[in-house]
Amino acid sequence: MENLEACLKKLGDENWRELSNTVVYIRCKQKLEVLTKAGFKVDPRNDGFLAMCFIDHTQGLSFYVISAAHIRGADIFVSPENKSSAIILRAFELAECLYLNQQYIEIDLSKYFDYAASIKKDYEQNIDDVLYIRDITEIDDFRKPFFPDDIEVLLIGKDFGQERIFVRSEHYGENGLTGIILDEPQKAASLHKGQEIDFMLVERDGKLSTVHVVK
Repeated sequence: MENLEACLKKLGDENWRELSNTVVYIRCKQKLEVLTKAGFKVDPRNDGFLAMCFIDHTQGLSFYVISAAHIRGADIFVSPENKSSAIILRAFELAECLYLNQQYIEIDLSKYFDYAASIKKDYEQNIDDVLYIRDITEIDDFRKPFFPDDIEVLLIGKDFGQERIFVRSEHYGENGLTGIILDEPQKAASLHKGQEIDFMLVERDGKLSTVHVVK
């Protein structure tokens, strides 16, 4: 049996594609008070929690808490879940925490699959284009850490030169990809926060880049 302590990794170093739609253990004692207040049963030995990872289009990589838990040696111990309470924690708040990948959690996870199915259904309704864009691996280098649907786009215009901004992916169609501008551009005066713009993946100087040409 493998010592699970040796299998722990820093959450902030993991690829979001490896985490999404999996059940993981996250060591984070600081969040146990949140679980206790929400009515979860927390054993004094618990130092973290079991959670289902999913993507919230606006809040990024997130975790639906299932129960308090802890690991000892080659075993993971899980306290009873609380189905009457829902706690969702955001990955960017847990970046420094250690986590255990689903492949090392040797307990029966089948009873949690309903959680996974319902979460996936709730957060993937009416965003077919977003899901399509999410599957485009060629733009992974331009995705904001912990926010897979937020993409860095290079603005190019005659009046201001170049400026980089983040957009939240929105649609995919004949004209390519579109996204909603997340922050007010500093140079491109004709563009504004909340505006939907198109962008494309192009090769520049031998490197790929996501670009919007301001006319």
